[in-house]
Amino acid sequence: MSQLKTMLKWDVILQSRYKIIHLAILSVLIYYIALIAVPSMNTLEFKTIYLFFDPTLIGIMFIGALVLFEKTENTLQALTVTPMVTRTYFLSKIISLTVLAVVSAFLFIFLSHGFEFNYLYMIAGILLTSIFLILVGFIMVARCNSINEYLALMMVAFLLLFVPPLLDISGIYENVVFYLWPSQASFLLFNGVFGTVPLNETIYAVLYLIMWIVGCYLLAKKAFYKHIVIGGG
Repeated sequence: MSQLKTMLKWDVILQSRYKIIHLAILSVLIYYIALIAVPSMNTLEFKTIYLFFDPTLIGIMFIGALVLFEKTENTLQALTVTPMVTRTYFLSKIISLTVLAVVSAFLFIFLSHGFEFNYLYMIAGILLTSIFLILVGFIMVARCNSINEYLALMMVAFLLLFVPPLLDISGIYENVVFYLWPSQASFLLFNGVFGTVPLNETIYAVLYLIMWIVGCYLLAKKAFYKHIVIGGG
C-alpha cells in the first residue's frame, strides 16, 4: 500500500508537470464552448459520443505520453530494478488517469446538461471504459520509442474502436456483429446516462468490458515485461 501511495503521488506530479490535468480540463471547456457556439451539437447523441471520446483521449493518449516521458527520463529503467511489482505501477496509472477521466466527464455533463442524469451508468461507463483504454494504451506504448510512432498506433486503435459501433448507434449501418466490439458495450452504458438501456444489455456491457479488461491486463503485463523490463526501457 505504501508503494501504491508513493506511485500515485509521483503520477499526479507527472500529470501536473506535463500539463495533462490542464489539457483534460481544457478539453472539457472547449467542447462546452462548442455546444454553446453550435446549438445543433447540443444533443444527447453528441454528449454520448463525447463521453466515449473523453476517456479515450485520457486513457490512450495520456498513458502513452506518461510512459514515453518516463522512458525518455530513464525512470522506467530505475523502476525495473526496484522491489516495486508491475501491478503496482499499472494500478497507479489506472487509478490516477481514471479519476481524471471521471472528474472531467462529470464536469462536462454538469456544465452542458445539469444534474439530471443516471449517475450509476455514468460511473460504470467511465470507470470500465477508462480502465480498458488505459490498458490498451499500455499494450501499444510498450512497443514504441517515440511519440510519432505511438500517435500512429493510437489513431489506428481509435478508428477500429470508435467507428464501427458509431455506425451501429447512429443507425447508418446496424449489425449485431458490432456487439463483438468492447466499445459497443461502452456506448450502451453511456446511452444509459441519458436514457434507458434494457437490463440484459446492461449486464452484457458490464461483463463484456470486465472480460476485455482482464485480457488486456494480461497482455499489457506481458508487453511491459518483454519490451521494458527485459528490453531495458
